[in-house]
Amino acid sequence: MSRHLYMNSRRAHNRRTGRTAGAAAIAVVLAAGLATALPATAHAAGAAEAAEVLIPAPDAFGEGPEKILATGRYGVLHREGEDYLWTNSYNSRTRVVTELAGVPEELLVGGHDEHNRAIYTQQRADGGTDIVRIGIEDPAFTHTSTVPAQYLNLRFAGGWTIATVDKGDGTYEMRVPRGGDPSADPLVRLPAGATTGAEPVVLGAQGSEVLIGYRLADGSPGYGILTAYDGRVKPLPVTGDASSFRITQMNVSWFSRNGDGGQGVRILPRSGTGSPKVVPLATESPDSEVTAILAEDSIVWHEGLGGPLRLTPHTGVDTERTLLATVEFAQLRAEGYGSVLALGKDADGKRAIHSFHQDGSGTVFDLVMREVPGVKTADGEIGALSLDRGRLRYVNSLVGKDTLHGKTVGTGLDPAEGARLADFPGLAAGRFADGTDEGLARLVTDPATGKDTLVTGDDPEQSAEALALPGTGGRIVDVSPEFVLYESGGRQYVVDIARDLVVRDQRAQGAALAGDRLYKSAPGKPGTVNVVDPRSGRATANHDLGVDCVPSELQVSGSLVYWSCASRDAAGVYDTVTHRDYPAPVSRVLLGNRFLAAREASGDLRLTALRPDGSTGDLGTVTGLKPPTDDDGRGTTWTLDPAAGKLAWVGTDDTVHVTAPQQAVSPPVVTHSAVPATSAGGWKAAWWLSKPAASWKVTLVRRSTGETVRTWTGEDSRGTVRVDWDGTSGSGDPVPAGGYTWRLTAAPADGSGDDVTASGTLRVTAG
Repeated sequence: MSRHLYMNSRRAHNRRTGRTAGAAAIAVVLAAGLATALPATAHAAGAAEAAEVLIPAPDAFGEGPEKILATGRYGVLHREGEDYLWTNSYNSRTRVVTELAGVPEELLVGGHDEHNRAIYTQQRADGGTDIVRIGIEDPAFTHTSTVPAQYLNLRFAGGWTIATVDKGDGTYEMRVPRGGDPSADPLVRLPAGATTGAEPVVLGAQGSEVLIGYRLADGSPGYGILTAYDGRVKPLPVTGDASSFRITQMNVSWFSRNGDGGQGVRILPRSGTGSPKVVPLATESPDSEVTAILAEDSIVWHEGLGGPLRLTPHTGVDTERTLLATVEFAQLRAEGYGSVLALGKDADGKRAIHSFHQDGSGTVFDLVMREVPGVKTADGEIGALSLDRGRLRYVNSLVGKDTLHGKTVGTGLDPAEGARLADFPGLAAGRFADGTDEGLARLVTDPATGKDTLVTGDDPEQSAEALALPGTGGRIVDVSPEFVLYESGGRQYVVDIARDLVVRDQRAQGAALAGDRLYKSAPGKPGTVNVVDPRSGRATANHDLGVDCVPSELQVSGSLVYWSCASRDAAGVYDTVTHRDYPAPVSRVLLGNRFLAAREASGDLRLTALRPDGSTGDLGTVTGLKPPTDDDGRGTTWTLDPAAGKLAWVGTDDTVHVTAPQQAVSPPVVTHSAVPATSAGGWKAAWWLSKPAASWKVTLVRRSTGETVRTWTGEDSRGTVRVDWDGTSGSGDPVPAGGYTWRLTAAPADGSGDDVTASGTLRVTAG
């Protein structure tokens, strides 16, 4: 049964600076405290180290900054924060380029360098420029060269530098600085009548050839291939406006909407002199900016930024398709026949750096070099939690929105993080509880009436019929497999969820559910706890606590009953089987499976074993809890699972910790059952267990022959075993009328104690 005795929906707004470090420190404190206090019956492994599950509050993450700075043959230089990073393409590992620490980003040289160098410039006192090249993959390529002061507006492509020189008459000439005697630097010999401005136009390079732009004699743009080591320029047959120039080992390409062939990418062999091949592109706009890159037999292209990155084959076997749903950056890695480095999102919205290149099959292959890590934009805050038979639920407040999350944490003695449970929106402390046969119970406000309604089920997408409740703004006090105890406006109501019916209405008092029974204080009989069948109202038992006060709070775990008379400053735990009493604090207490957890004035949790012989034992102290807003914290910063013997608490860093305070727990029992004594062709039986079972088996034996006519088995029951029999044998034939014996055997999931067993008789009246 989940404990939600008093829960406040307000949150403590403490911020976190180091979730991981804080969680680790708290875990050490708890593990150390429990390791020295575990009882003698604990397993050796448990005594050495207390098992613990850590679940951080879900934070909000946004897209992190990512900028591509340059590419190399074997990697990419990029930046995600303050550091410059290099991610290689052969095993996708990323490292910090420490040699660039302190270098302003604006001094870095972009583009591609086939020797995998990071390049940056720095001004010299004499007006010249140092070009610093850092060999990232191979330090042998690290060196610095100097360009004299007369060289202006340096541009870089591949391993080459292009600059202009002011001739003093208002015109400029282009040169290729080589780093030696300036008189030996090649002069760029442009076509007759062509000129350059002060800023050279450099569009790419491959090997010793550089793509450049200039102005023709008539003022129109011209383009050519510069042989860098001697200054010769071969003009390209470009007509009208053109863009997106690329050069690879085999081809030169550019995009144009002018000339023969219309809109498309022009492809010209580097050795060719004829007309280029035109590959049409299906652009969405007639005047958009197109970036097109030749990658062997295909063209990788996009319009503007933020749209898709597409592939259009110009030959070969590949097919037209979309490579990325959105693209932020794309660049030719200009070695070989061409490959593309791109930053963008795939169809699933994952943002990453991709390398696209043609593989041996002739199709373009996508290598994800690095997924861009997100950046935390807001801290999650745990505002409520519950723990029931291996299920942890916790409310996380994030950017003003509350969401109920869940995780399985195992039903064994030691917690183990398991599957994620479905999320539910908008639930607050006291408005949810796990532990019913129908799944999660939650209170939802009816928008038409403002009244509370009760909904059960573990699927938020599946519509469930809501049961209207009498109160408004109420809370769930307790739950059991078939009932919910709800309180509002000074009244308590027991809801039979199997029948969608309020079966009991009483004034607010000390009360708790246990299986199919309601434990309640007796206002007219101080010190008495009555046990009532909620459906019939019939009293089935009563217990004398031996005190002269009326408990205002009750909790039940197995045979133990915690009671508190807060007005009389009296409290304790009473064992209804052995009639032994245990001391207990008056408030801020939760009763677990043979242990007590109490929040002290310091904010720590004191854990105490309640042994069957009537003695108690110190199980240690849990420190580092998140301070509650209500000076209580039950259900908001800490809770426990009395059926599975686990404790959950929230650290100051809003990490949920789940641990087992002790490994001396009570054995399983059948708390109640609904087993018909007769069958006329159909039989529906149910048994409710006090704790989860790892496996169970029900056998049906014909008494006259001893023959087992049917066997039912199951695994991982959280507490309820059900059998629906149609009156047939294992072979499908109706069984003869007569007397039968059934037997249930269930193995405890925590491995503690013997298997639970139950048996009875059944008379079949139709054969």
